[in-house]
Amino acid sequence: MKKILLFAAACLGLYSCSDSALSLVQQDNSLIKQSLNQNWQFKDVDSTAWLNATVPGVVHTDLLNLEIIENPFNGTAEPKLQWIEKKTWEYQANFTPDNNILDKEEQILVLEGVDTYADVYVNDELVQKTDNMFLAWRIDVKGKIKSGENKLRVVFHPAYDVAEPLAKKYPKLPADNDKGEPYKTSVFTRKAPYSYGWDWGPRYATVGLWRPVMLEGYNTLRIESTQVIQKTQSQELATLDMNVAIEANKEGEVMIAVADTMGNIFAKKSLKLVKGINIVNMPFQIENPKLWWPNGSGEPNLYALQTMVVDHNGAKLDSKTERIGIRTVRWVQEPDSVGNGKSFYVEVNGVPIFSKGANYIPQDSFLPRVTSERYEEIVNVTKESNMNILRVWGGGIYENDEFYELCDENGIMVWQDFIFGCSLYPWDKEFFANVEKEAVENVKRLRNHPSIVLWCGNNEITELWHHWGYQKVYKWTETEQKEIFAGMEALFYELLPNVLKNQDTTRYYHPSSPTYGRGNPQSQIEGDVHYWGVFHDEEPFSVYKDKPGRYSNEYGFQSLACYDTYREYFEEKDMKLYSDAMVIHQKNFKGYRVIEEYMSRDLPILKDNFRTYVYLTQILQQEGIKIAMEGHRSRRPWTMGSLYWQLNDLWPVASWSSLDSEGRWKALQFQAKRSFAPTILSFERVDSTATCRLWGITDKLDKPQTGKISVTLMDFEGKKIKEQLVDVEVEPNTSEMLFAISDLQLLEGNDPSKVLLVAEGELSGTPVRAIYYFTQFKNLDLPEPKYDVQYTQKDNVVTAKITAKTMLKSVLFEADALQNNPSDGYFDMLAGETKTVILNFIENKSVEEYGIFVTTLNPLVHQKGSQPIKHNVK
Repeated sequence: MKKILLFAAACLGLYSCSDSALSLVQQDNSLIKQSLNQNWQFKDVDSTAWLNATVPGVVHTDLLNLEIIENPFNGTAEPKLQWIEKKTWEYQANFTPDNNILDKEEQILVLEGVDTYADVYVNDELVQKTDNMFLAWRIDVKGKIKSGENKLRVVFHPAYDVAEPLAKKYPKLPADNDKGEPYKTSVFTRKAPYSYGWDWGPRYATVGLWRPVMLEGYNTLRIESTQVIQKTQSQELATLDMNVAIEANKEGEVMIAVADTMGNIFAKKSLKLVKGINIVNMPFQIENPKLWWPNGSGEPNLYALQTMVVDHNGAKLDSKTERIGIRTVRWVQEPDSVGNGKSFYVEVNGVPIFSKGANYIPQDSFLPRVTSERYEEIVNVTKESNMNILRVWGGGIYENDEFYELCDENGIMVWQDFIFGCSLYPWDKEFFANVEKEAVENVKRLRNHPSIVLWCGNNEITELWHHWGYQKVYKWTETEQKEIFAGMEALFYELLPNVLKNQDTTRYYHPSSPTYGRGNPQSQIEGDVHYWGVFHDEEPFSVYKDKPGRYSNEYGFQSLACYDTYREYFEEKDMKLYSDAMVIHQKNFKGYRVIEEYMSRDLPILKDNFRTYVYLTQILQQEGIKIAMEGHRSRRPWTMGSLYWQLNDLWPVASWSSLDSEGRWKALQFQAKRSFAPTILSFERVDSTATCRLWGITDKLDKPQTGKISVTLMDFEGKKIKEQLVDVEVEPNTSEMLFAISDLQLLEGNDPSKVLLVAEGELSGTPVRAIYYFTQFKNLDLPEPKYDVQYTQKDNVVTAKITAKTMLKSVLFEADALQNNPSDGYFDMLAGETKTVILNFIENKSVEEYGIFVTTLNPLVHQKGSQPIKHNVK
């Protein structure tokens, strides 16, 4: 992550330009912070033995670190570890406050994240009860802490025990599932919903201090928050407001300045503070602004701003530095010519942007384990895969600041859900007051990030109400339905938009995603759509392009995790499809059956060899979602968004992800990088007429993409049957159908199982290629794979140069102990083609010792039960 250098020059000239005044600006009386993350212990309250703990952390990881429990991600561990959430856990630490803090007028204990119901004691005095995982708790401890050793103790209560009596107040809400298990008590608890289990995640209802703990001390004031509001923007000038909220404990005269990190002062103002919260408006300008653009559309330029408060003696009292981006964002929803339809797309700096991305879930069941390196890796993967947006899904968390900072730096737009998902929530005053605090705090924390382009009230709750049939299932009377619906409306159509009205008027608020539920015809012509006709309704993959909707921000298909990930967590006996471990690590009750149903349509079903089966499920997912990604892009401007479900996993599992829990790339991640490339060729098959279409698609903004491409019919041995050159010109930021020809015309009597069509060339200097197969992969008469591989090695990096002698389908290089992913995978090769793949290993061994596998689909369609071929390296 980029580091921001702060220069003392930022405070020069705050009071006057005289030399004597400048000399005063050298004393620093600003807020002091002391970490209290050290020396923690924990225990079950029924035990007398204190054990070492880690903060930030959760009880599951503390038990794991002490080897009291097995790894919760191991094969059959999950059901054996459910006892943990039923216990009451106690944490304590002794600490000695910094004398500089004890000298301050204000002494605040800050718990940045408490999961979730806890009693906080300082020197055995109860100072706070917590009830919201998404809040930071600021506790006045002046007079409660002393010089020398102090004790901080936190007692965590089981979330279910606290939520159960709350649920009983709402007997008509679905509090439990059909098995009587306490899943839906989550709606009464402001705790990450996914921790109660999802159809891709385990039930690990954690407790702990999941974000840092610290002491703060200050005199007079602290900057409570800042808000940058962009008013106008042109090439010559951007005008902005900096609104500064200052919490003061006394009256006094101060000077406030807004500067950059080089000391250039944009605005300054003197004022007399009153006790309490003071809101100060600071207009300022930036000349010749460099704009912030999404990935692929321009550079994500950022400005670092420092807001500083100085007293009448020139001593700094507090400062706050953050980065902003100069950009305009507008969500365009305008009526068009089709029925009652409306467009739905994001416009950045006046330019329509096609959203290419995925849905993002928390990266681990145990959140404090998500390191800076993991944040950097996942945002880098997003950027490398040519994505420009992530949807932070409403069943997870409001992510750490670091996540949004990385998105700012890399031009990754963020669709930010409030944390409500797939459930109906209570509507009493206490619950609403808790939610309002949560929303206000998190909006204030995140509102200056240019990456965030939308706030969304919830995930699928409007759809739930209109299409999931709860009214009949739970036999609600008309009066009960009105009451429940009114509660839903009050939360998502009143409370949350009112918070944004007061805290962030710069972004569009979308009450519920999707706009209309599955099955509603309006969902295809207006708003965003979660299209689950594929997978859940078992419709063919081709429906993705036939029913693309206006903005498809949830769709997907399952595959297994990568083979090496199962090897890390499973015993050898468990690595078979319906073992106890594999059943536990498939949370969708029909998942394996649905995978096999789709596999029977397109691929061989080979379950005897587990490694082969993993490989086949990933090809299936890759090819199906490719139809969606490229089909959506070809439908622009009708369709202007394609965000598949889901980018990542939080434990080893069969799921819809393109990255498994260990960051290994599935076939889909390699395909997303290709399908979301700025300029592509894309073949589409129209099944109803057996017609082949070729599309040219570009996101480039500056000029048309032009060039000649060859369209060649060839056999799998590389023999060209016929070839034609086509002149191509694709206008900027558009898609264009280049031709549509029937399969019969293209084949001219050739056997569809023995030939393919390839379109390739360059468009404005960018190499492009697309391959069209005339029948399902299982029906292709693929030849036995023939190729040469040459390996060269430098330390632990091996370069594999593969030359195909026949056409190769879905080539994958695999090896034990890879440090990261192959540079490419699951790619097709034409006869005579050469390609280079980089393999980075953990240890430095000889090439012969690495055990490199080359797997292709070629033999698998002929030999039931055939295994991936291990090729001797030379």
